[in-house]
Amino acid sequence: MTIKIDNEIYYTVKDLTSILNLTELTIRNYLRKKKLLGYKPGQFWYVSQANLKLFLEGNKKRKRFLGVF
Repeated sequence: MTIKIDNEIYYTVKDLTSILNLTELTIRNYLRKKKLLGYKPGQFWYVSQANLKLFLEGNKKRKRFLGVF
């Protein structure tokens, strides 16, 4: 369930599974390793729409870079 706070949208790990087509375990690992930036104010992770966009842009750049070789 997405959450909106002060005009910013936050996604839960479960939301991100359908958006990114990754498992919950993979997303949590990305969050722990800071490959994907998120917030964990208690028991659950939340990722802002801005941080999700940065993550997706970073992956596109990485794929283009690897595609050169």
